[in-house]
Amino acid sequence: MPSTTDCPHAADPLMERDFFKQAMEACGDAVLITAPALDPPGPVILFANSAMASLTGYSVNELVGATPRLLQGPATDRAILEELKIALREKGSFAAQTVNYRKDGSSYIVEWVINPLLDDAETVKAWVSVQRDVTIRLEEQKAREQAEARLAAMFRESPLGLAEVDGPGRILRVNHEFCRLLGRSSAQLLTLELRQIVHPDDLAPALAALGEAGSAQETRQVETRFLRSEDRPVWTTSNVTPLGDGSGHLLIVIADLTARRQAERALHHSEERFRQFGDATGDVLWIRDAATLRLEYASAAFDHVYDMPAAHALGQSNLRKWARMVLPEDRGGLFDAIRSACGGANVTWEFRIRSGSDGRTRWLRDTIFPMIDDRGQVVRLGGISENITDAKASAERLRILVAELQHRTRNLLGVVRSLSQRTLHGSNSLVEFGQRFDDRLGALARVNSLLSRLEDGDRITFDALVQDEIDALTVPREYAQGRIALTGPRNIRLRSGTVQTFALALHELFHNAAKHGALSQDSGRLKICWRLEPGRGSVSRLYIDWLESGVTMPPADGLPRRSGYGLELLEHALPYQLSAETSFELLPDGVRNIIVLPVSA
Repeated sequence: MPSTTDCPHAADPLMERDFFKQAMEACGDAVLITAPALDPPGPVILFANSAMASLTGYSVNELVGATPRLLQGPATDRAILEELKIALREKGSFAAQTVNYRKDGSSYIVEWVINPLLDDAETVKAWVSVQRDVTIRLEEQKAREQAEARLAAMFRESPLGLAEVDGPGRILRVNHEFCRLLGRSSAQLLTLELRQIVHPDDLAPALAALGEAGSAQETRQVETRFLRSEDRPVWTTSNVTPLGDGSGHLLIVIADLTARRQAERALHHSEERFRQFGDATGDVLWIRDAATLRLEYASAAFDHVYDMPAAHALGQSNLRKWARMVLPEDRGGLFDAIRSACGGANVTWEFRIRSGSDGRTRWLRDTIFPMIDDRGQVVRLGGISENITDAKASAERLRILVAELQHRTRNLLGVVRSLSQRTLHGSNSLVEFGQRFDDRLGALARVNSLLSRLEDGDRITFDALVQDEIDALTVPREYAQGRIALTGPRNIRLRSGTVQTFALALHELFHNAAKHGALSQDSGRLKICWRLEPGRGSVSRLYIDWLESGVTMPPADGLPRRSGYGLELLEHALPYQLSAETSFELLPDGVRNIIVLPVSA
């Protein structure tokens, strides 16, 4: 730590006490001591410990003699600062949180307490501030709150019935679906135990599943009939899972099987209607005998989806023949899915088959479910096969589009960063920087708006880009239209990867014309001519002739020096980034710019 004798405020006796400085260094928190004066240029920092230097990135020498305002930035809460000012003017203490900024520009959330140091006359001799970086703590707290809120919402709104119970089976918490399935309110259920709402014939296996899940700390599944308020049972499949939080509580997840059982019984009386439905859908509906795996039913879409006549498959135990259609790397999942469904589970899996007619690969999604008789035995397997080849292709296209969006975003951020640096370098004041930066950002926003409206494979055209800049001119529209002449073919497509840089260069030309050139004087005229000419190989080139005339030029010794962001774009950025050829010529009554650049096919 530097000696306080190097500090202009070292005469303050408070700073001379070695034990005080040692205590401030040992406290662990960041500490600032400032002079009593609050108005600018104050408060002046009299003392900062090494923890404060570590927190802010400034050295102690940089902090001492400065003002705490150097830690403030755009996101610093001005209302908090106003409250701070009021509290300090009343000689009071103040505690709050806000956003501060380190020397490298990075932000952090600071929690600080400021107390006055008073003498015997109750005069403020200094202000003592203890500060902590609470960014990580607040982020973790927010993440925990969000996670808890999400879990609570998922529990409450789940389409499955959910209930939390303790080891003996007392009901501790239920969701809306659980209440709906049992026809009871939450208040009613929370006064009951599982043994009071489970059908007597199913009570033993239900309690056994509860005990096994708790002792083995593993999920157990059981089919259970729950008693509704009117004693009418509702069939469910129940998964009993230990919460694993040390409480000994378990989560019961129930899905209503009543509708499925009713559908199984109704199937025998409405087979024809089922067939009509199967023939009308584009997905394959199929049924297999669970014991022999013989295909008993296949809807009309079977021929199209599997590229195999359903008539050849019906009545045969042809699972292995079917399996040969599946690609070898997906084949193992087929047998696993069949075994799981035969065991009573609903299974969904995705796999690929090779078409017999054209050899193409198709993606299919199979949903397989057990069909159970009145004794609870799996007697058939039902399935829905869906051709998801197009959906897979769409997902891949979406992945490519997202990658392209990320690429464009990185490019755009690079352009904005360069734009801000160049604008700042060429500005004489923050006001001028703000005006020019906003103006250039507007040009960048316009070209990105054009990009966002393009359909797949489209490109921005040169004439559309020119017209966009003309529409954005600050001079009156009719005034500009009467003095701007455009000559050239329409719909010359520009390369999307470099159109942002070219648009900025075009914007700078228009800006300079409106500020200094042909659009700034009544006698001035701007003529933009362009044509398409052959380039190297199959690449065409756009030839642009920008001519400003009728301009009263300043004397040679009064001409501005050839510098600035626009000229940098024309002479350096366009040749380097766009492989363009550019030239600039001062004429007696204006200027001429020639740009030749490659364009899209």
